[in-house]
Amino acid sequence: MNRPMGGRPNRPDGGVQWAKALVLIFVLVIIGVVVLAKTGGSPSTHTSTSGATSAHHGASTTSTVPASTTTTSVLPAAQVKVQVLNGVLTGSLAAQWSQKLKTQFGYITEAPDDATVKVPTSIIYVLTPGYEAEAQHLATSVGLTASAVYPTVPAPATAPIPTADRAAANLVLVIGPDLAGSG
Repeated sequence: MNRPMGGRPNRPDGGVQWAKALVLIFVLVIIGVVVLAKTGGSPSTHTSTSGATSAHHGASTTSTVPASTTTTSVLPAAQVKVQVLNGVLTGSLAAQWSQKLKTQFGYITEAPDDATVKVPTSIIYVLTPGYEAEAQHLATSVGLTASAVYPTVPAPATAPIPTADRAAANLVLVIGPDLAGSG
């Protein structure tokens, strides 16, 4: 029996098998590219199309959005409980801001209180899971940037929130020097 170097038998169909394998790989790659293109390129990407309905905390909205964007509905201010704390520890900032949030923006506000320590800047803590969008909306309403929101739930034990004020509200707004003059 004639064997080429390397000890393998001489098979005339070996080249055909390689060609079939390469064609199969090529076809699978093309199918993968097409599937990824149709799903937005990532399995974790969720997109809405026209007429999509989204629900959030019992409220639903219907919106038309392009396929490349996502939307998050925000509860009306009248359904969000906010605890306002004076983080400057002088004056009646918590009372002033509680009144402003209630009358100007329509939030439900808890009894104003002082923070446990003086804070260098205003901050919003999310106390209720799923209220990150409402915290961002509150930040925008009062003139803070998105970085003022601390979204980790529950708020850390080191947060300047009195223990008694951690249970009733969805969000806690701690007024710092940056908002002290605008209450």
